[in-house]
Amino acid sequence: MNKKLIILFMILLIVIVGCSNKSEIRIEDIEKIQLELVEIQNMDDGTEYHIKLLNESDYVIKQNIVHFEYPIKLDNGIKENKYKIEATNNRLNIQPDEEVMLYVFAPFEGMSENQTLALDDPSVMLKGYLEEVNEEYMFSIGRILTLNHSE
Repeated sequence: MNKKLIILFMILLIVIVGCSNKSEIRIEDIEKIQLELVEIQNMDDGTEYHIKLLNESDYVIKQNIVHFEYPIKLDNGIKENKYKIEATNNRLNIQPDEEVMLYVFAPFEGMSENQTLALDDPSVMLKGYLEEVNEEYMFSIGRILTLNHSE
């Protein structure tokens, strides 16, 4: 009986220690993931946006998706547009201190007659996972894109 208690206690201790070694991802870690508008190229049939994704966190971005949108103008602000464009050149396993250049092409087709889109205030949203693809490690960030002219 005593041996069984010792073995049970050791198993319980291993489980507790194993769980406590798992690092807890905080909001400060997620804030270290940056999306920055680097360049805008106007073309005959649309606009191309170059967006830098910089992972300055201590964690690997295991999987992510980046969407671009023109928000919808309201009388008292803007709201999310359900029609989004997925950025290209994205990839898995973005390491700490690594940057990835993403590209979005927004065609002009259908936009000139649409006065409700906030064309001067495009936004980008990143949804992903840090360290492992698990609901516990899911995060999302978003922002309105403005070109930094000081570079």
